[in-house]
Amino acid sequence: MRGFAKSGVVEEVRAAGGEIFAVTSEPQSLASEAQDTWELEYEAVGDPHHEILDDCREAGFDLYIGDGAILERHWSSHPNGIFQAGILALTEDRRVLYRWHCRPTHQNRGGASGRVTASHVWSRIRDGLASDTDAEWDTDPPLDAPEAFWPYFVAQLFAHGWFIRPKRFPLGRPDDKPSARVSAMKPRLIGFAAAWAICFVLLPARRVFLALIGYAVAITPAVRRVNREFQHVPAGRPPEPGGRSLGTEPPEPHPQQASR
Repeated sequence: MRGFAKSGVVEEVRAAGGEIFAVTSEPQSLASEAQDTWELEYEAVGDPHHEILDDCREAGFDLYIGDGAILERHWSSHPNGIFQAGILALTEDRRVLYRWHCRPTHQNRGGASGRVTASHVWSRIRDGLASDTDAEWDTDPPLDAPEAFWPYFVAQLFAHGWFIRPKRFPLGRPDDKPSARVSAMKPRLIGFAAAWAICFVLLPARRVFLALIGYAVAITPAVRRVNREFQHVPAGRPPEPGGRSLGTEPPEPHPQQASR
């Protein structure tokens, strides 16, 4: 959402007689808070019961739905699941000018990254205005971030948890305990690898090797849990019409969330 605000496309859309809305699966109170915090130039609308999404489905548009428990913030609220990213552009008579949705995979961190560039969307919308038929799905648009190497991202999660457990990088409010940045994990990973290398130099290699195997065995259940919890929908599988399309096993709720 913030990418569109910084691109100048908002002004161009309005100059052409259009308007932009950001629809989120949160309640309106959280949607309005995000609008103010991120200083969005357009209105954020909460759709926790997916009523707007149901209306969009009638226009041939759908989204993948994820489990809101992965956000790891006690105040977050997505009672019917969290919307994965998507863009729909319509005329007043509901002709589709542009449509795209993010298929969550491990390569885009479960849908957390990889957004269509604003300039590409606006270009395709202008093409749609010159046409008299509904636009097809945009299946291979230019994205604003490269795909992630999944094993390295899992390693970053463990680095965030100081190699004891995987820890996510959730968004937060100003008064939340700040989460470390993903980019800050590289020095930790280098230090962790260097520590093992020093152990191999200074200690009996066989014992260090056995310790490394033991560590790998100990973290295997957590690695498998990360693989399950981060949404990964195989290619060719569309969103489930009118229902949830998680694509993974949902994580166990956190104590704060379970008490809500």
